[in-house]
Amino acid sequence: MKKIIGGVVGLSLLAWLLTLSTGQLSSMDVWVWRKQLIYWTGLASFLLMTLIMVLAVRPKWLEKPMGGLDKMYQVHKWAGIWAVSLAVTHYGLKLAKDPLLWIFEQGVKEPRLKNFLEIFRGSAKDLGEWAVWIFAIMVLIALWKRFPYHIFRYLHKAMAVFYLVIVFHSIVLTPTQWWLQPAGVLVALAAVIGAYCAWLSLTGTIGRSRTYAGHVLTVKKYDADTFELTCQLPASWRHQAGQFAFLRFAGLSEPHPFTIASADHADGQVRFSIKALGDYTADLARTIEIGQQVQVEGPYGNFTLPKARAGREQIWIAGGIGVTPFIAWLEALQQQPDKAPKTRLYYCVNNAQEGVFAERLQQLCAHLPNIKLHIHYSDDEGFLTADKIFAGCGQDVRVWFCGPYGFSQALRNGMRKLGLSTRHFHQEAFQMR
Repeated sequence: MKKIIGGVVGLSLLAWLLTLSTGQLSSMDVWVWRKQLIYWTGLASFLLMTLIMVLAVRPKWLEKPMGGLDKMYQVHKWAGIWAVSLAVTHYGLKLAKDPLLWIFEQGVKEPRLKNFLEIFRGSAKDLGEWAVWIFAIMVLIALWKRFPYHIFRYLHKAMAVFYLVIVFHSIVLTPTQWWLQPAGVLVALAAVIGAYCAWLSLTGTIGRSRTYAGHVLTVKKYDADTFELTCQLPASWRHQAGQFAFLRFAGLSEPHPFTIASADHADGQVRFSIKALGDYTADLARTIEIGQQVQVEGPYGNFTLPKARAGREQIWIAGGIGVTPFIAWLEALQQQPDKAPKTRLYYCVNNAQEGVFAERLQQLCAHLPNIKLHIHYSDDEGFLTADKIFAGCGQDVRVWFCGPYGFSQALRNGMRKLGLSTRHFHQEAFQMR
């Protein structure tokens, strides 16, 4: 994530430096550098905003190099934070003129090269400033987790409109001399690519090529909050065990991501195990019916079955409903048990009543001698801690985790205290905002 955002910022910095003359580079004039920093912060912010738009359309070709859609959304989030920070700095430098005049005398201004877009200059400035403040407010709303998601998603979709305003602002206000330099080429490419992505968002075509229409085949309720549904999709559907998909039901227009809890049996059937943890899932648990129409977009994600490595043990840790990708992995191994890696699988729940998948796990692991199942009831045994899991493990221990964020952080911190690296601690960042 840091490399991607840093790469975009670094590219903008390089392109900006190439626009500077020898005289500008050696100048000690505060007004020269204020002007140039306004240009650079504007360019860097615009490129990051374009990166946000590209990631928002969920391009399939970016999933593998970026480690899955969940990681792409993490970059999307932090790119937004950095883009707004740079944009606010951009306008802060603009507003700093009057305070600077109290300290520094302004010399003769360098004449600005004009072009045919000059007539739009005033409106581009005003609209761009309004768009930046709206972007800043949206970032704050996105970081405020208690803001209702069903409202946020509509506000978030409107960001494509404000991005197009930024495109207009950037094209009109890009210095004329830049258009024959790398910086101008970057602005033009970003504008074209970003505008296309904004169009995809506004027309509702994101993910359409990966959306399958189906219906609910079966519904199995484990308790008041946990249920399992099987959807029948076209036979052309394919997925890897451990991936997830977005589900959209009639009457619940908001698409929601769920991990696929079954292996791909080439029959178009996909199973989802769901726990009511919020308003959406609570409504779904109450209203879901056999025969109900569903649209499934995907598959997405890179949390897929790892290969066995000779002499190297793996550790799989599931917290509550986080067991779903591991069930899919175990199902996928049933026809080829010899390919199962040597593994300790921990299924962690509070008590036997919550351990609704314990019997299923025992059945699956009975045919996989390489997988040793541990069912951990924290009410009886206390919390499962890193020292209980990783005692005697080597530095290169491989861990796959799916469960509550706080649980994963506690395990990571525990591993560090034990002197173990967390470089091979794999988990999906199932935080879509």
